[in-house]
Amino acid sequence: MLAPSSRLLASACLALAALAGCAPAIGDSCESSVDCSVNGDRICDTAQPRGYCTVSGCEPDTCPDGALCVEWRGTPDRTAVRFCMKKCGIDSGCRDGYSCMGTEDPRLLEGYPDDLESEPIAQIVDLREGRTEKSFCVADPDAI
Repeated sequence: MLAPSSRLLASACLALAALAGCAPAIGDSCESSVDCSVNGDRICDTAQPRGYCTVSGCEPDTCPDGALCVEWRGTPDRTAVRFCMKKCGIDSGCRDGYSCMGTEDPRLLEGYPDDLESEPIAQIVDLREGRTEKSFCVADPDAI
């Protein structure tokens, strides 16, 4: 049987090993913000199916690697919000229930599916020159 101090040391070592594992990425599923970051620099958007690890209120070019800063237009426009969204090129780059969409995707139009002539509800606000990423993982409205 281990002495109390040895058990405490063993527990601390296990906790450190767990923290040193793979950190959750933008777009991962979550139940609370602690699932996304123990440092408090990411949140869990629980309004998304099975949660979505993100950074709220991002500024252009400030999202972690593998993510884009996307502004979601509200109604009225002054209620727009920004979130870091996982970059993707194809649907398989997103988790189940999410699709790879660009700002021109009809599913991201204000009146989808009834009004395909309306304004997009999202735009990428990153400014980096030569940025080729134009799509991000979004909960697929057709799957909800």
